[in-house]
Amino acid sequence: MRTIETVAAPGRRRLTVTWFVAAPGLLFVLLTVGLVVGPAVGWDPIWYSEPLSLPEAAGLRDNAEIVRLIQHGADPNAPGVVRAGFVKSNAITLTPLEAAVGIRREDTVALLLDEGATMDAATWTRLTCFARQERAGDVVRLLESRRPADADAAADCAGVKTPW
Repeated sequence: MRTIETVAAPGRRRLTVTWFVAAPGLLFVLLTVGLVVGPAVGWDPIWYSEPLSLPEAAGLRDNAEIVRLIQHGADPNAPGVVRAGFVKSNAITLTPLEAAVGIRREDTVALLLDEGATMDAATWTRLTCFARQERAGDVVRLLESRRPADADAAADCAGVKTPW
């Protein structure tokens, strides 16, 4: 005489085999949905990225990101933390213009000025001194061409401290 366990065993085996056969396909479908839907909701399962601050974008010479951030409301004059390795070997607080001077990029300095970064006489003197210290002749020439009206004829770097 058959017991309930022996009658139910073939059905259990069939269900186990079905799961073993279906599991790879279901896993593939779930991964595909994650790869397609994830980036649309701000999660990228393949490539992890942290958002950049405007000074970090300037320090990385990412001109497209600079324009995007400013168009989305970032202040081109506001200082921000720049992570280690972007401009210098340690984390440092810089304005976007200071970061651009720190990497000696005339095009990035020009872009920031064109996108709304401002320089008064004190800022101009400090940036010019930074550029001279970094031996960034192109940046010095650009800053000279954009000298504020109230800036001294020659930048006196005697009392100017660089951020790095």
